[in-house]
Amino acid sequence: MAEPFKIKINENDLRKVHLMLSDFKGASERVFVRSLNKTLTGVKTDSSTAIRAVITAKKAAVDETFKISKAATGKMTAIIASTGKPLALIDYSARQTNKGVSVQVRKDRSRKVVPGAFMATMKSGHKGVFWRKYHEGAKVKMNKTEAAINRSGYVWSEKLKRYIAIAQLPKAYRLPMEERFGPRIPDIMGNDPVMQKILVQAGQRLKDNLDHETDYELSKHR
Repeated sequence: MAEPFKIKINENDLRKVHLMLSDFKGASERVFVRSLNKTLTGVKTDSSTAIRAVITAKKAAVDETFKISKAATGKMTAIIASTGKPLALIDYSARQTNKGVSVQVRKDRSRKVVPGAFMATMKSGHKGVFWRKYHEGAKVKMNKTEAAINRSGYVWSEKLKRYIAIAQLPKAYRLPMEERFGPRIPDIMGNDPVMQKILVQAGQRLKDNLDHETDYELSKHR
């Protein structure tokens, strides 16, 4: 898990809002809670955008890694963190090719082929990029058997001169299989350039939300 991102209101702003709303019971605390939670929602949006500016993963795959803890009465801190295991390689713009699966993880780098890999949907409905352990350590250049195994469902049999089901191949060629993964979203979020961008935007969002919520609270008592 990346280091949790905590959103707090600095002491000067706390005193300023308390002073402006001192005549209204509970008003300043309501302003703080609403401001922090609105900022938290904005930080989630900014974080997702900043991360997806670096990698090709889709918004849904990035957003599901976020865990948030909202501010509440007596708790003047809002927290957001990105958690989870390495993201499935299928989420990194995966494409099936004759030699394996082509992926692009970072937007500033070219696509690469994972030799021996194939895209498949499991009985559970889960779709991913897999390879058979038989291919582990295989060179980019593969022989006919290795290239054939990249196909899903059927492979070409030189002996029979026709396609046969993968299930008919010797077990050593078929099993075990394992899914392939790319970088963890928390690691991308924790990179200095990404985090610095999020920090700057969070500071401005919090200031704007404090001003807006203070004005709103004051308007209720005019």
